[in-house]
Amino acid sequence: MTHPHQDFGPSATGHDTPVLDSTIHHVEAGGGDPIVFLHGNPTSSFLWRHVFRRLDGQGRLLAADLIGFGDSGKPGIDYDLDDHQRYLDAWFDALELTNVTLVLQDFGAAFGLNWAARHPDRVRAVLLAEPVLRPIESESLPEQFVATRSLVRTPGDGEKFVLDDDRFLTELFPATFLEPLDADVLAEYRRPFPTPESRKPVLYFPRNLPVDAEPKSTVDFLDGFVEWLRTSETPKALLTFEPGFLLTPAIRDWAEKTVRNLEITPAGAGVHFVQEEQPAAIAEAVTSLLARS
Repeated sequence: MTHPHQDFGPSATGHDTPVLDSTIHHVEAGGGDPIVFLHGNPTSSFLWRHVFRRLDGQGRLLAADLIGFGDSGKPGIDYDLDDHQRYLDAWFDALELTNVTLVLQDFGAAFGLNWAARHPDRVRAVLLAEPVLRPIESESLPEQFVATRSLVRTPGDGEKFVLDDDRFLTELFPATFLEPLDADVLAEYRRPFPTPESRKPVLYFPRNLPVDAEPKSTVDFLDGFVEWLRTSETPKALLTFEPGFLLTPAIRDWAEKTVRNLEITPAGAGVHFVQEEQPAAIAEAVTSLLARS
């Protein structure tokens, strides 16, 4: 047991759970039914700290680090979607989590929904904020991002951009906020990735973000939980932000027409890492979702 960043609150503790050949780290506080927070690239459980603290007393709060991220282990794997799912599945099982409320963002949404679709009897409710949910049309993304993604997907160039020059963490990530983050906050996000080898997990996600239905492997992964979204009575919430990033108007419309028992709620100004920009609105939405469920 360790003591995480003070912004998680005075009662929060850090834990390392053995899974497969490595460990998954999570921050925990409180008791009762679990509320699990999952992040995406290139962040960690640290992204949830302000939301986490505001939900004190609402349940057993658990903010996990994906394998290869934050303080979780960095085994010698490819860090593809199936790898992440295997380690996350093992973590859910090791902690014997049931009646889970999932609070999901970025690729964490894809993994959380994949788990929910295969364990429907263990899910209480789902909240989505800036999720990787469906393939995105390139015309809905900023031209500079599309160009950077093309560069990152190019063998050699991507390794140089993300691994060698560390430009994803030092240039691209800091530019995705409405207001600049403090230097100490940026330093904490960069801390788990001090070397080119340690940044290998960061490279996979931009290369495999589903844009214009490519890569097909990611599209197939996302298709795997659509039937559950379509048919499950589990309460679900989708937050929208302005201007937002991954939740394009087309994907929002798809969710409204497709996802059963879904409430869509505006949550204020934000781009993608909205936990830094609208923690109070997200926490309020989680509280409302718990009341619905």
